[in-house]
Amino acid sequence: MYYEKDLYICTHVPFNYKRLFDMKINIDFEILTQTNMSADDFTYLFIIYRKGFNYLNNLNLKPNLDELQKQGYIKLGETPDNHVIRQEFIDLFVSDFDSMFAELISKYPMKVNSSTRGVRVLHAKDPDAMANKKAKTRYKKIVDNKLYKHKYIMKCLDKQLLIERNNLEYLQNLETWINNHTWEKYENLDENAIQKDPLKPRITRSL
Repeated sequence: MYYEKDLYICTHVPFNYKRLFDMKINIDFEILTQTNMSADDFTYLFIIYRKGFNYLNNLNLKPNLDELQKQGYIKLGETPDNHVIRQEFIDLFVSDFDSMFAELISKYPMKVNSSTRGVRVLHAKDPDAMANKKAKTRYKKIVDNKLYKHKYIMKCLDKQLLIERNNLEYLQNLETWINNHTWEKYENLDENAIQKDPLKPRITRSL
């Protein structure tokens, strides 16, 4: 789902904004959800990124600049034209899928020891191996070349590997893990609880 920011701008600008703006910003709602940004936050950052500083004078944007700087999206200067947009924000819409899949391959265990079947191979070592083709194709469809989605999945995988570090023999092969969206089971875990007792985490889901 996308949010057309030019319609939002229209509610703040009391004259014909189309005559003033040649920039149309479509915001993916998933980005706002995953990053806890407001539409104003994203729009402000994008305008700074595109160096459209003169646009800001005609808008009533109310970004939380201190929080955006704290989250690593921007380095604040004395004036907007001195702000620096950091890679963390750019990565939300500019990404390299091959690098993302390579990270997944490097993090997800390649093999595990099974008490009944010896060594179980979960994926090929080379991201471009034919054995990984189906998993790669499926993962590309899921993340849709959006780095923030990939990072979120990696965060969930980190939680899973921490929880199951003493019980990895039952870990799914990579293709099954991707097809079943297994990371979703771990997305709402309390990280502090995991650190205190990684063997007995409480799995909770937001309704």
